[in-house]
Amino acid sequence: MEFLYTRQQMEGFKGYQSKVKIGNWSEDLEFEAAKLKGYLLKKERGQLKCTQAEERFAHALAPMALRPRVNDGYVHFGDGVMLFNQATDGCLACDPQEPLSDEAFATTSTWYTEPCARNTFEIARYEGRGDKKDAMFDFSGDDIVHFGQKIQIKCRSQLVGGQACLTSNPRTPTSFSRYSRNQEVVMVRRADWSTVWEVQYLDPQFKMEMEGQPVPTNAPVALIHCGTHQHLASDVVKYRNDFGTEYEMFCKTFSAVMKGQLGIRESAMLGDCNRWCFVTSIPTDEDNAGGGASPPE
Repeated sequence: MEFLYTRQQMEGFKGYQSKVKIGNWSEDLEFEAAKLKGYLLKKERGQLKCTQAEERFAHALAPMALRPRVNDGYVHFGDGVMLFNQATDGCLACDPQEPLSDEAFATTSTWYTEPCARNTFEIARYEGRGDKKDAMFDFSGDDIVHFGQKIQIKCRSQLVGGQACLTSNPRTPTSFSRYSRNQEVVMVRRADWSTVWEVQYLDPQFKMEMEGQPVPTNAPVALIHCGTHQHLASDVVKYRNDFGTEYEMFCKTFSAVMKGQLGIRESAMLGDCNRWCFVTSIPTDEDNAGGGASPPE
């Protein structure tokens, strides 16, 4: 019986190549040609893993310009904003290529703070039915975001086709954040009551007095989820994805438990994990030198 393979090839040795003409060199030569042909075909169609990763990062990290429509120091509806967290020193980001369900995808707090498609968002006015507190104020006269007003945080259209809003749902045995097991925060491709948030003043001593006042940019605020009454939070909990090691997003109110007294406000301020600020523009060299617009009085 004539063997088509050498003893080394039958024992798993890979030292001989087709050009040596030892063993079944003709089949090895055809196999190498088939692999090269398949590689060139995938490269022409853009199906290589490296090409897909490059296109994905180029789409998600595409630079975005932060230019407020009115440079008056306040947050306006329709402005492109970045949400910075004080605990992680990062900003809110999303990843449509990391699906968590049929209509939801992941959010993180990223260290990449340059304005790009995945970490810039649009503030939209909630047009649906609110609660009894909405009847106290009339916000229809302007497009400025006010404390106590209902808003929605949406992805930019350059990143996701259609609408995608920041949402959260009550924690259940099957629905929770991946690492900290807190209330999960994701982006969802719909707009309902679970995607509504309210901007609150950070100091509880003056929270009621500040309701109805404009929300300033680059100032710490709190965002409470209207459906669960838990504050948006992020902590130094490592979340590993294709963009590196980032931090986890969740909903949890970080405040000290204090015994209240009737008629006295003794509530402590929220923790660093609940402190966010809206950034509508990146300071330039002219602004740092004093050439920018003066803050509002």
